[in-house]
Amino acid sequence: MKAALVTGSARRLGREIALRLAAEGYFTFIHYRSSPREADSALRMLKKLGGKGALIQGDLGLPTDIKRLVAEVKKETGRLDVLVNNVGMYKPGPLLTYSPDDFETTLRLNLSSCFRLIQESLPLFPASGGSIINIGYAGIENLTATTHNTAYLISKSGLFILTKSLAQALGSRRIRVNMVSPGILSNSVELPEDPQDWVPLGRLGKVADVAEAVAFLTGKKADYITGINLDVSGGYHLSLRSLETDRRKDVPKKIRSRSK
Repeated sequence: MKAALVTGSARRLGREIALRLAAEGYFTFIHYRSSPREADSALRMLKKLGGKGALIQGDLGLPTDIKRLVAEVKKETGRLDVLVNNVGMYKPGPLLTYSPDDFETTLRLNLSSCFRLIQESLPLFPASGGSIINIGYAGIENLTATTHNTAYLISKSGLFILTKSLAQALGSRRIRVNMVSPGILSNSVELPEDPQDWVPLGRLGKVADVAEAVAFLTGKKADYITGINLDVSGGYHLSLRSLETDRRKDVPKKIRSRSK
């Protein structure tokens, strides 16, 4: 049976992606760091829907945990066909007073750990190939300055370059590497008061929208697609306007924050 690993899949977007891949027939690993109850709930839901999978715990910020995690995947299934790097740290704050520790942690979790996990798991991919999906953000191909969430944008921009580079390096092994970039989702940390002000399609995105894109890029219909970024954003970022630019235009009433 083919196997998939979705990092950070105990809840939110990662959970939806894991459930979607399980529905496609993958033995799906539900990964978590410090949320065992949510992970167990996700696994129960996966099995209730007829899928197969297992829990796997690890702190992706620790190289030793990455090695152990991959060893557990090998022991359980002996292979890996799909890897989705969903884990990410988003902690916005003013650039000039931003904590150096948070800056380094963001880069480590959002970029370095993805590289380590991919490199460590490559021996598990079969000769027939496989698929790696990295999660980015809508508009990632249009590099812009930011003073609000700089570390996050730097880390994800680096991941985008890594995505393209790995697609080139792994093409001969039939391992496709792509990026899926969500826009403003209904459970995003920061939300507009009126989605129509920012999203041409007029609504907030759903985690299911993103999971569907991941399922497409990992499926047979996309077996000639590699090295691309797929925005799932309803048109958000088609212009230069964004929550970040409007924050600088003194219209904070149009943006509301919510806890994760």
